[in-house]
Amino acid sequence: METSAGFWLLAVLLLAATSFSQDQAVKYFKVGDTLQLRPQRVSGPINSIVWKFDKNLLAEWVKDSIPLTYYSRFKGRTTLNTDTGVLEIRDMTAEDSGVYSVEINNQVQSRVYKTVAVEAVPQPEVSVRPLLCNSTSKSCTLSCGGDVSDAGPVEYFWRIGDGEWNQSGTNMEIINNEETQHVPTFSCRMKNIVSERDSKPLFNPLFQIKPADCGHWMIVLGAVMRSLAIVALFVAVVYFLCQKLLSVCVCKHRKGHNDAV
Repeated sequence: METSAGFWLLAVLLLAATSFSQDQAVKYFKVGDTLQLRPQRVSGPINSIVWKFDKNLLAEWVKDSIPLTYYSRFKGRTTLNTDTGVLEIRDMTAEDSGVYSVEINNQVQSRVYKTVAVEAVPQPEVSVRPLLCNSTSKSCTLSCGGDVSDAGPVEYFWRIGDGEWNQSGTNMEIINNEETQHVPTFSCRMKNIVSERDSKPLFNPLFQIKPADCGHWMIVLGAVMRSLAIVALFVAVVYFLCQKLLSVCVCKHRKGHNDAV
């Protein structure tokens, strides 16, 4: 009998814990931003509201009895809408992270709000594994790195060359095939609810120049060399003419000097 009673007590406790977790809404915010908390709908007009932060009074109002009152550090930066129960807190700080609950018309609502301060994501950096990854490797792994311990949930995106950004994981495997060999760069992006930043493009370690591209570059190089040759010939001709003209001028000057003497 004691075993059966203990079993049912444990089941009830587990059920209560599950219900609580289901009613807990997690809200992330950036320091300095405004947080808005919206209670569950109630039937009929609202006559009283009590908001609490970690079981401490935050805001209180009772129609025709208690005027709208704000408590502790929330004074001066909090607004409570007595018609809807919506609570807004401005200039949020890291110390405002915690659990918020609300009681409307003397009924404690089942939903509570767990708030967590998050920071902007860092500028990510793409790294390659193995370090000796090169054009002869069968495959390599790219990682989008950066300290995101205080950034909350982070999403990762990858871009191949100048293509579109596609959401993926922290890592991306690149296979050494004809398609990958002709991609010049890879880039990654980190994004959370308050920010997003892109990495600098990483040169593709598997990159290989197409034979057609080699031919194109040879044509361009040949044209450049021919242009340089023409310029060099032009400079040589101009130099020769200048030297010739200078010699003539010197001779005339000497002849005139001798005639004067």
